[in-house]
Amino acid sequence: MDRNNRKYLLNPTNVDKSNFSDGIYFPFVVDFFHDKLKSNVVRVNGYKNTEGKVIIPFPISYDIDQEEIKFLKSNTSIDYIILSKIEYLENIDKNNLTALNKKRLYSAKVGAISFLKILDIKNNQVLIEMTCTADININENIDMDSGIRELQPITIHKNSYVLGEKAMKKLLKKIK
Repeated sequence: MDRNNRKYLLNPTNVDKSNFSDGIYFPFVVDFFHDKLKSNVVRVNGYKNTEGKVIIPFPISYDIDQEEIKFLKSNTSIDYIILSKIEYLENIDKNNLTALNKKRLYSAKVGAISFLKILDIKNNQVLIEMTCTADININENIDMDSGIRELQPITIHKNSYVLGEKAMKKLLKKIK
C-alpha cells in the first residue's frame, strides 16, 4: 500500500443485508488501518468540510457504483477507498457462490465469507481484492466393521458472526 501523502477513506464493514445500519466499524479493522496508514486514513463519518458537515451524503456499499465513484472523485481529495463486507451463512444465497465456496459451505452448519477491497478512486482501479471463508462442518466417522456412523467432536462454541470476524482478521494479516 502506498502510504506517502495518499488519503484513504475507510468505509464501515457492510454486514449483509442489515436494515439497522450502514455498516459497522469493527475496532480491529479500524486499528489495523490506523496502524498502517496513520493520519492518511479517515472514516467516512469523520470526513467533513470546514463547516463540520459530512461531505459524503450517502452510505457506500462494498459494491460501489460508478456514480458514487464519480462523486468521490470530484467532491473529495480521497485517493483510495477501503471497502469490506461480511456475509453470514444463514443469509447467503448459495447459488451465487463461487464453485470453491459452494463446495466449502455445502455441508457447513455455521460459516461466513469476509471480503476486503481497496479501490483507487482517481484511476477507478481495484488495487487489492480478497475473500476469506470460515466454516464449521460436522464430520461423521463410519466404523468400517459395523457401518455405524459416529459424529466427530468439533468446536461448537463458534457461530457465523465470530467466524466472519475471524475471516476478516485473516484477510488483514495477508496484507501486512
